Amino acid sequence: MNLSLRNRKVALSRWRKISLEENKTLRDDEKTLIMKSALCGFLAGDGSLQIRKEKNFYHYQLDFFPDNETMLKTYLNFIKKVYGKKPSVSFRDNVYVARLSSKFVVLDLLKESKFGIYEWSFPHRLFKNKGAKESWLKAFFSAEGYVGNKVIKIQSVNIKSLKKVLKLLLDFKIKGNYYEYKPKSRNHSKVGMIFINSKESRINYFKLIGFWHSKKENNLRKALDL
Repeated sequence: MNLSLRNRKVALSRWRKISLEENKTLRDDEKTLIMKSALCGFLAGDGSLQIRKEKNFYHYQLDFFPDNETMLKTYLNFIKKVYGKKPSVSFRDNVYVARLSSKFVVLDLLKESKFGIYEWSFPHRLFKNKGAKESWLKAFFSAEGYVGNKVIKIQSVNIKSLKKVLKLLLDFKIKGNYYEYKPKSRNHSKVGMIFINSKESRINYFKLIGFWHSKKENNLRKALDL
């Protein structure tokens, strides 16, 4: 037998055994699935899932880039509780980098949702659990949202999915206005934007969704005099 083929079979066998053991630890209770929904929201907003071929093997990597310590701690806590893993953390260019190399985690998350700035999507299976939609929105807006004195704003080049966010917000009586603009540069994609302007909708957002981002949470509280 070819030595490289034999080594590959040995590696695959070893991974299957490890995967079976990890699957045994993966809980499927409602609380865990709500946290997993949040992880999908964080990563849709400010994350990266990579599967790279390197010589004779594939490398599986999960990165998250929060700009706030509260958001970082929440993400790390959910990764630990859902998967029992501890990402490495560094700080550069004013953001944290939480990195985890794990085939098991990457493949499990890809079962629930798509990721990438042009492809992110909802984890529909997880949304069947009460509280999962709120958890996804809270994480996504924590990563991607902006809070001003009279607005909560979010934008994305993933037009199709952003329009679904607009509809999802309506489930919580949060009305937003949708706009699109095309940058002058031909190399830049069309950008979709959601503006939540009315005070009633922003109060509903504060009460029903909120942020895992201390600065954005405080800015919204001040803007609403709460």
